[in-house]
Amino acid sequence: MPDEVPLVDDDVIKLLSLLAKSADGTDGQGRGGKLTDILKHPDRPARLNTQALAKPEITRVANTLTRLTGGRVELLQPDGRLGTFATPECLALCQALQAIAQERHNAKEAARRQRRLEWLQLATCLDPDPLRIGAYQAHAERFLATAGQLMVRYFPWVRCNVSVEENRLRHESIAHGEVRQKFDNGEYDFMLVPRDSERAHTDFIYEYSFRVVGTAEKLSQLRDADGVIDRSKLRGETLIVAPDGSSSRQRVRELLLDADIDIDQGAVELVEERNPATMRLHAVSGQGLAIMSDEYTIVGASNMDFPYLGLGTDGEKHERKHRVQMGLLRHKDADKPRHQAFDFVIQELVALEGKRPRAAAQH
Repeated sequence: MPDEVPLVDDDVIKLLSLLAKSADGTDGQGRGGKLTDILKHPDRPARLNTQALAKPEITRVANTLTRLTGGRVELLQPDGRLGTFATPECLALCQALQAIAQERHNAKEAARRQRRLEWLQLATCLDPDPLRIGAYQAHAERFLATAGQLMVRYFPWVRCNVSVEENRLRHESIAHGEVRQKFDNGEYDFMLVPRDSERAHTDFIYEYSFRVVGTAEKLSQLRDADGVIDRSKLRGETLIVAPDGSSSRQRVRELLLDADIDIDQGAVELVEERNPATMRLHAVSGQGLAIMSDEYTIVGASNMDFPYLGLGTDGEKHERKHRVQMGLLRHKDADKPRHQAFDFVIQELVALEGKRPRAAAQH
């Protein structure tokens, strides 16, 4: 191949892609589409809207392919009064044209991201105040600690303080926990919350589920064919739970109460434990079952594959898994470059969430 080859611009790639996808028949092996029809396509490039403009561009591509392959390449073929049609050679380019278009799109997105990153890096150098993030342990393990690590990678000059609050208890006179109180008081810029707990819209960050933790033997007795343990099967069991007043204890109580299992009225035997690692240790050593969020690395990233907590079967008789969507709360005054930098990092991690399980936790 010659060292220098001409650039084929995006409009020509787009037009050729439409032509290459224009074969009659679903197998893509029929007769090529008519050029005039393609030029009427709503997705055709605006600047190549006539045969006089389109044909020279297509001919230049054909001539270059002729030189590269050593054989005559024709991408358009006139057929008398019927018009000009895409040739079999043109149709054969379809996969390559699609790959080129996707790679160019990816390159543009990468360049756009890099430009934004560079401007944020410059701007944050002029923003000396610290970034303040409030978190509970599960939120930190699952997402926010990794966000802090990315802040250090991209913006090492920004002071990023991730404060992990161990106390999850809520007093009867106070509606929210410690992190939310400090957030409302302006002590934190960001925090995570279950989206269903907020009236205002919060952007989706990640999703977690409750898992049932116990010995392999006990779990195999309770789990169904889908690998899920229906909450109704927990009646009469010993449950290891967080202390009364904690948000996780409240959520477990509500989930089981919906199945007519009142954990406060003797439907199960309760063992209270504050520390998540100790809860898991007691459960896997046979002292009871723990219902724990898979935000915790010791649960969600464990090789023991703890079964999901099920909420009953759907219309297809599959067990519905308990799932909670988490969103990000942003303080009303968090509008400085350091906060925009954190937005950039969050977008990076949310994109990873859709690519592989527990992506942010494993980043």
